[in-house]
Amino acid sequence: MRWILVSVFLIAEFALIGYAIRGAIPPSDVREVDGYTPWNAEVIEVAEAIPVQEGGRIKPFRTYARFKMMSFHGSLTMKVKAGGKVHKIGPVAWLLDCMFRPDLADKLPVFLLDDTEILKPFGIDVKDRRARLSFKDLEEGGNPEENGFVQLINRGRELLEKQSAEGEESLNSEEKEVVRFAQLALNYTGIRDSMDIVRGGLPDLDPAQLAYVDQEIYQMLRSKMDPGQFGFWLPILPETIQSTQRLESQQAREFEYELNRQLSFARWGPAWIPPQEGEEEEWQTIEAKVTKFLKKELTDSVEILKDFEKLEVLSGASKRPNSGEFLTALTDWQASLTERANKRAEGDSVTSEVSYYNRNYFMKGLVYFIIAFLVSAVGWIIRDGTTGKVVSWLTAIIYGVATSYVLGGLIHRYIITGRPPVSNLYDTIPFITAGAVVILAAAEVMTRRKVLLSLGSGLGVIGLFFAFSFELGDAKDNMDPLRAVLDSNYWLATHVVSITIGYCGGLVACFLSLVYVHLALAGVIKDQKSFHRFMTRTVYGITCFTLLFSLVGTILGGIWANDSWGRFWGWDPKENGALLIVLWCLIILHSRLAGWMTGWGLHIMSILGGSVVVFSWWGVNMLEVGLHSYGFIEGASTVYYFYFVTLVATVVGVAAWLLERASKTARVAPGSPAAAPKV
Repeated sequence: MRWILVSVFLIAEFALIGYAIRGAIPPSDVREVDGYTPWNAEVIEVAEAIPVQEGGRIKPFRTYARFKMMSFHGSLTMKVKAGGKVHKIGPVAWLLDCMFRPDLADKLPVFLLDDTEILKPFGIDVKDRRARLSFKDLEEGGNPEENGFVQLINRGRELLEKQSAEGEESLNSEEKEVVRFAQLALNYTGIRDSMDIVRGGLPDLDPAQLAYVDQEIYQMLRSKMDPGQFGFWLPILPETIQSTQRLESQQAREFEYELNRQLSFARWGPAWIPPQEGEEEEWQTIEAKVTKFLKKELTDSVEILKDFEKLEVLSGASKRPNSGEFLTALTDWQASLTERANKRAEGDSVTSEVSYYNRNYFMKGLVYFIIAFLVSAVGWIIRDGTTGKVVSWLTAIIYGVATSYVLGGLIHRYIITGRPPVSNLYDTIPFITAGAVVILAAAEVMTRRKVLLSLGSGLGVIGLFFAFSFELGDAKDNMDPLRAVLDSNYWLATHVVSITIGYCGGLVACFLSLVYVHLALAGVIKDQKSFHRFMTRTVYGITCFTLLFSLVGTILGGIWANDSWGRFWGWDPKENGALLIVLWCLIILHSRLAGWMTGWGLHIMSILGGSVVVFSWWGVNMLEVGLHSYGFIEGASTVYYFYFVTLVATVVGVAAWLLERASKTARVAPGSPAAAPKV
């Protein structure tokens, strides 16, 4: 009976976990792309250190490309096959393809779509329900007059107009997905065509028709530059526009159309042109810089001409992407931007941030935690003798390496951002993971039970996998500057850190109780009273730990709220969530002290307490109400899976308690008084 129940519950729990993991792992396929050649490693190394501005800070091109690729592809690696070889394309290589090799970029399977059924009305038929598509796949659907991409964009605009007129509730889930995907496809075309302005292609004009252009300057420019290049027209662009506006010729209309098209797409490119000396503005895209030039707002028009010259050389050399010419032009552009950023005392962390992502702390930590868990599993079988000691020490060493990677990643993030790594929802995931593995390592040192490192390794795997899943789904740079209300290192290091450590303690207690009730139901620890006491005391102690930090964090949060918002407590959902944790811990501890529940009640309440913690940590952010709007999230179905798992585990605990109660009752001699055991 015990093993039947264990099997049923484990199947239910792992089915939920497996379904959640399946939804988090995007499809992997290898697309055949004729003529694709990978970028040289030297080109990637130079490109990833180019400083750009986005989200209110200067960051490396690598970070910029990373989150762009995430938003389209749902992954950081794209595999294509060319010339009989499989090539892995990373974010920097993909973005370079978009900007400098658009014809090849159109063939890359960059779009991740969970439900391809929404594309069938546009003539785009895909075999798999969940797949990755290229831009060519979108264009080849439909008919020659209006291909699938055009139909998709037009339908997206119609639905947006409907939503604007009738409200968001007027669109069903399928229509919302059409709007989302149409916007994504349109964003891609903007990125892909953002370098058209330096790639060339402006129609030529008859100089005799340019009434407002100095003919000597025109001829001088023509002797040095190609009229098909935007840089040729830039010095005389205001006069040229003034001239074409007075012309009725088809040639003038084509020139104006192409000029406006190139400028409109240029705004989708990176903001990688620094302001001129003395200006306090943010870095600008090519379009913004040209607009300032046309409005005569630049103090030095020579500088923009030099930038265009460098970019045009870079674009021309991109026809031979792995040539020394392209590498030289790219290095020149990167060095120029870095020098100008240094003069403005900006971009100090660009090199460090490139190093942070290259070191891949959390992925390496995940790998080592998996190894530590597998090695510790061997220790479950081989516990005694020299071999058992070797396995224990090996587990501890690998566990320590994994923990070092997680802590190293958190410290490096702190160095880059200059603030504690707990300022957003993503940051809290590796922070809580690090806290959990450290707490369990410390408990293992004190108890020497050879159990807690296994649990810590499992939590490390779960936490870091969740971090990757959330980052890919969110596709946002979580090192960007904070909102003004949060920009306080003092309160981040006190209130937020205390609350987050409280979350950590509650989750550790929950997972300890999960292990306990499953082992108890299976009868594995039936006669091990010392183990029962050990697990119960450990959960009790960690619950006290959770109460301490949650209470202190909640009080500090009230003081911060009083300082920022003028009130200590406002029954905000996030405040209520923190209070729930405190009250739940108090219920557990008082019930235990009053003798209202024994070990079983403690463990069952601890499991339910995990749901309370997750609700406070994530659930209240999904309500989208309250002053803590900086933490709002959409979706987050993993939270619901956790609720289901803890619900099943609670049933496991109740079943195990009832079986133990029945077993004790059966052992009581007939006729003797038998008091029912407390929960």
